[in-house]
Amino acid sequence: MYIKQSRIRKSKKLLSDLEPNQKFFLGIEISDEIKKILKEKFEILEFVDKNTIFPSPVYGIMSRRNAIGEFIPQKDQPKEIAYRAQSWEVTDWGGKSHSGISYVPYERYPRKFIEPKELKFIILLNQTNKNILIIDSEYSNSAAYDSDIIFGANLFLEIFGEVNTFVIDNNKILVKGIETVNWEILPPGEKIWAAFSKKQVNSLSVSEQYLINERFEYIKSFNPDVIRQGIGGYTGYLIFEFTQKNLFVFDSIIYGDAMYIFEDNWEEISKLTKKEIIQKGLAKERIIHNEYCKSKLKKHLT
Repeated sequence: MYIKQSRIRKSKKLLSDLEPNQKFFLGIEISDEIKKILKEKFEILEFVDKNTIFPSPVYGIMSRRNAIGEFIPQKDQPKEIAYRAQSWEVTDWGGKSHSGISYVPYERYPRKFIEPKELKFIILLNQTNKNILIIDSEYSNSAAYDSDIIFGANLFLEIFGEVNTFVIDNNKILVKGIETVNWEILPPGEKIWAAFSKKQVNSLSVSEQYLINERFEYIKSFNPDVIRQGIGGYTGYLIFEFTQKNLFVFDSIIYGDAMYIFEDNWEEISKLTKKEIIQKGLAKERIIHNEYCKSKLKKHLT
């Protein structure tokens, strides 16, 4: 059933027109308004059948949970010491400005990591005379799928403001389309930070902006041959190519995530989810964003 609202807590209304255990997909019709959102948020300029879009984590809590997971405080356990990165800038008596990063200790409850869902959207053109956008996961109208259905529906509602259910005949429609990732080469000399949209940057705190920009500029200081920016839903991701070393550094605009170093076949690897990359051990090294990431990266690039 079609729903247009900000979020749902229960799936009953959404599933009201489905039979028990009936299989379906969550999606929306690609109206002019949806096309506008896809162009603005995902930089989709050409609509290609079975094109796959990975929603960036900057669009809200559901997008963040889907892309990078979530840490849940364990309030039944004693607090522990953790460190928070914080940028600073001061002016001395001579008027000279100094800046840097401090790692400030604080107490917090231990956190349990909830893995990301890593759901993707798939464009399906001319399906029963409708162009639709669906999530790449088949659901069933049963209690076992309820939490996943609510998650997928809220991901749609957060980004597009609407969601619907589609009963699709798998014999007629290939849902699992070819995984595609679009990478745009940044022009030589362009400031990396300028490549990101204003909305993406504004979703970050001032300290996060400082830390991320500094990290990107540090990687750039090793003179990569090419820097690629992800488009088509992979906005916020960069690939720094060091072809002579056969090293490819994947990094994102999200601070606190991780950068990945690969050798060979980066095009195929970029089509996979982070969960698949980690589970298959495909990265030469996975470097968490913290005070040690620069020294770890330097070992590979010098």
